[in-house]
Amino acid sequence: MAILHLLLGSVALIGCMVALCQLLRSLIRRTVPSGLAQDLLIEIVSTLQLCCCTREMILLGTLGGIQPWLALTLTYLLTVLHCLTFQGATCNPCGSLEQWLRAQAPGPYIILKLAAQFVGALLSQVLMPNIWLLRLSPLHAWDKGCGSPLNMAPWQGALVEMTCALSLFLAMHFLPRVKPQYRPHVVALTITAIVYAGAPLTGAVFNPALAFAVVFLCQGNSLLQYIVVYWIGPIIGMVFSIVILERGIPKIKQDKASPYHVKSD
Repeated sequence: MAILHLLLGSVALIGCMVALCQLLRSLIRRTVPSGLAQDLLIEIVSTLQLCCCTREMILLGTLGGIQPWLALTLTYLLTVLHCLTFQGATCNPCGSLEQWLRAQAPGPYIILKLAAQFVGALLSQVLMPNIWLLRLSPLHAWDKGCGSPLNMAPWQGALVEMTCALSLFLAMHFLPRVKPQYRPHVVALTITAIVYAGAPLTGAVFNPALAFAVVFLCQGNSLLQYIVVYWIGPIIGMVFSIVILERGIPKIKQDKASPYHVKSD
């Protein structure tokens, strides 16, 4: 199979998926009043876009035989595209939990965002096999199960995913200092560098919703091992980033502060 043929097929599918999700986001903006419902719907659609595009990239990378430099280039370009189209969606449970731990959003709102992200991930599991039936690429005829990207012991993989998440959230802390037009490229460069370092070890997912969509269906490890590596590992990394930057967790400090004051005579 010619690499160009495979690449064009995958690019066509990704382009169609991004265009469809962008259309859905526009419709949501126009028809749903701004507020919780709109935020949750955009979170679902954007997470769906992330998971579908990543599944296609994994298929291209593992079966297409593309060179590592090309895979990293596509990762960078696709991340920029996501940043430009997500319209404020987090698409990462770790990012949503970070908002709660920083006392930037209430608990019920974060729970609903987490549910929306996993709904988007679940929809991608249902949608992608049906999209592959269009056979835009010869790779889409592949009907065998995927293999686990975890190439080390689970506890080691959890440390790798923790380090990936820690690196990402430490870098994102300084993102507001970057001019808006450069932020998508800074995010893309950061994620691409993390993928370059961690992909051979664990796949460098560092996103629990994305891992649920692209890893949890793969053979080679148990569900518990996947949870430890791809859920607990990144969450610990995110928490460490807050502790390092804030010298504590704002939510815990806030909860410890008593709202009651005793008057002294």
